[in-house]
Amino acid sequence: MGTNTGMVIAGVAGATALVITAAAVPFVAPALRRVCIPYVPATTEQLSNVSRALSLATKNSKGTLIDLGSGDGRVLASHLTPEWRKQYIDYERLKNLLYDDMMEVPADDDRREEHISRLDEKFFNECDQELTKINLFFSQKIAEGQGKHHELQTELQVFKDVLGSRSEASGIRRRFGGKDRFHKETTRNEQQLKLAFSEFYLSLVLVQNYQQLNATGFRKILKKHDKLTGNERGLDWRINKVEKSSFFLNREIETLITNVETSVINDLEGGNRQAGMKRLKVPPLSEKQKPLTTFSLGLFIGASIVLLLAILLTWMASPARPQEPKWVAVRLFRGPLLLFLSIFLCGVNMAGWAAAGVNHVLIFEVDPRNHLSYQTLMQIASFMIMLWSFAVLAYLYAHMLHIPPFAPPLVLMIICLVLLLNPIAKPDSVFHRNSRFWLLKHCYKCFTSPFHFVTFTDFWLGDQMNSLTTAFLDFQYFVCFYATEVDYSNGWIEVKGINSTTGSVPWGSVELSNGKDQCASAAGLRSLMSIIPAMIRFLQCLRRYRDTKRVHPHLVNAGKYSTTFFVVACGALNKYYEASDPNSTSIFFYIWILSYIMSFTYTFLWDIFMDWGLIDPRAPKEARFLREEMIYGSKWYYYLAIAQDFVLRLAWVLNVSLGEAWTLDSDFLTTVTAPFEVFRRFIWNYFRLENEHVNNCGQFRAVRDISVKPIRKGDLESLLSKMDQMDGVTHRGHDLMERVKKQKKSAKASRQLLRKNRFNRMIAAAPVLQCAKEGYRSTGVELNSILVAYSKYRSIKEGLGKEARFMRKNIFKTDLNPYETAVIFGAESLMGDLVPKLSEMRSNTNLLACRFPLPENDAWKLEHQIGEGIDAVWVYKRN
Repeated sequence: MGTNTGMVIAGVAGATALVITAAAVPFVAPALRRVCIPYVPATTEQLSNVSRALSLATKNSKGTLIDLGSGDGRVLASHLTPEWRKQYIDYERLKNLLYDDMMEVPADDDRREEHISRLDEKFFNECDQELTKINLFFSQKIAEGQGKHHELQTELQVFKDVLGSRSEASGIRRRFGGKDRFHKETTRNEQQLKLAFSEFYLSLVLVQNYQQLNATGFRKILKKHDKLTGNERGLDWRINKVEKSSFFLNREIETLITNVETSVINDLEGGNRQAGMKRLKVPPLSEKQKPLTTFSLGLFIGASIVLLLAILLTWMASPARPQEPKWVAVRLFRGPLLLFLSIFLCGVNMAGWAAAGVNHVLIFEVDPRNHLSYQTLMQIASFMIMLWSFAVLAYLYAHMLHIPPFAPPLVLMIICLVLLLNPIAKPDSVFHRNSRFWLLKHCYKCFTSPFHFVTFTDFWLGDQMNSLTTAFLDFQYFVCFYATEVDYSNGWIEVKGINSTTGSVPWGSVELSNGKDQCASAAGLRSLMSIIPAMIRFLQCLRRYRDTKRVHPHLVNAGKYSTTFFVVACGALNKYYEASDPNSTSIFFYIWILSYIMSFTYTFLWDIFMDWGLIDPRAPKEARFLREEMIYGSKWYYYLAIAQDFVLRLAWVLNVSLGEAWTLDSDFLTTVTAPFEVFRRFIWNYFRLENEHVNNCGQFRAVRDISVKPIRKGDLESLLSKMDQMDGVTHRGHDLMERVKKQKKSAKASRQLLRKNRFNRMIAAAPVLQCAKEGYRSTGVELNSILVAYSKYRSIKEGLGKEARFMRKNIFKTDLNPYETAVIFGAESLMGDLVPKLSEMRSNTNLLACRFPLPENDAWKLEHQIGEGIDAVWVYKRN
């Protein structure tokens, strides 16, 4: 190969290595997703208190000091149920209110007391509003639960009565040799009741968690108030308000849960408690991925990338094959690849929805106890892509393997059908029968849409099919090609190729020079396949109109899909007239282009206004033309999504105009543009599900499925730990307006604090350098490498390089035995975790805890407290 070819191969290999590295990062290093604790700089008063505490602790001895900065940054997040997020106590806002106001506490005692009094009035007014909101919502949910329980108990009693009468009649029939005609109906009703009780049980657990989370939230925020302000008004407010409120005292939810368990165990599971509780078990808070699944996913992705690189290099180096028709192999392999790519991207969608708090399990109404995780779906898709790559390589090297060139596509399709349709159930981790049959059931409902009630899953699947129109055409070509254009008579798969450059190609033959054949050129057959996805959605819209009698949006949406019929019809007419007179352009070509533009405009506007719910007049000024409620992190995601939807939808119009006006090969254009349409649908999925999720939140709809678990004692202890942290509680899906206001307020407060105290030092530098200036040999321990580098620079600049040194190290892995004094600047939640580690220090060593004291323990004795509030320093002696 020449120099240019070598450069191309080297570039491709290098790019592939980068892709493999990027693909491996999420699976081998999930810890790279770092969360930072918001940092409150040390004030001048706080550093002064540290100096006084050092004097008391060390009695002027030149000890060694280790400064602990932000700890190891371990911050958890308590993800509240997203559909009800606005109904929980807004713990984060109340916590920020306390911290922001305490930063502005004046030093003078009289003014300090006056400031705290104003803070208390404002704070308790906010708490009272939160308590009222929680009481109203909890009462509403209890009333709904009681009504639902009465309804289910009535249905259960009717079922038991019918079952008793039918059992007696069935016994008489069996005695006389008759058949029990009611057995199947009874079994079906029993399964429906079990499912209904199971879902109701999940909803009750959700309400129970809501009760406990809010009670814990009030307890923690009021305790934090008392600690920061130095009074006990928060404790009094909790005793007089929270603990006497209806949501706190109500125990009806526990009674309902017990009654449901009893009904299911005794009446539906024949007294088998283990079977009953297994049916009622609630899925965990977060899906835990199996290590084998993660490993196999990475293996399949890596193998697929390597095989795709081998395909590219083989294609570049392979000579032409004049005896094989052009583009036929592309048409046979293109459809399966688009389908597998679409499935893989759906797995990526699921990961994104889970991370953002979009409850896709609820929206698709799948079984919360048994459904595919995003890694499993990506694992399946990457495995199929790997098989596809093997099949393509087998085609390219067929002459060396001594196999028919067009046997690999046929074998690949057979394998796909066997994997999809086989009834094997175990092991479930391999065959996933329930999930496969769930997909087949909804596909069947899509193709028979006028005869079924249409759910969100059905029309979402129909939309996915509309982006796979090219795959539909390729599957039609696949069947037609192997049915009519392949000769099997000699026990070998041979293509019926001809070398004719004039006239039309007859049925059953392929033109070798350009790959033209009737399977790809039959206007009627191809047009019929083209409109199948649009027809599915069109009929679904009509069915939804029949069920709801709502012209908007269902009939209007049906009109959108009807534009596809005009596009396909005009395209077929254009091909018909083009075949009769190849040297002229018919009027139908221009009508075809016009219909494409009309369809593009209609569908694009529908995406933005209806499917994504954007261009909301209530949108905040910071996010114009978007919507009031947004879940994803940045408004630029939405603007970029609108732009890419416009560009990629326009690509289909360019596909037509370029192919016809500039006579570019239609197969080439389709191969290029079809993956772009799959990618457009991938982006569309994020915002379509987000819009549906926001609508569910507006209706507080959190059942059919709830991704929560009953809160046990250990869960509550973990929750207490989380709530202590600066970012401990996160209400998933805060709207953009609130986030922007909060960010601006935080930035403004930080600027004012820095300006007020004339501080320009970072957390790892300030306390260590302050102590070094006073003659103490100081060591700073910090995980953030940037802060460590900056601190070293500051120590050298101020001439303290010998007295102050800094290490990038995890405090929990640091040997504390050599140090005589430790100074801690940590988060409140870390103090309890640090006690066992700090106990490694020798007897009679000293500990200075800044901002937050240590919890009660036997290892450290409190000797002094200097200062108040966030400037306080606690001096401990090791026992």
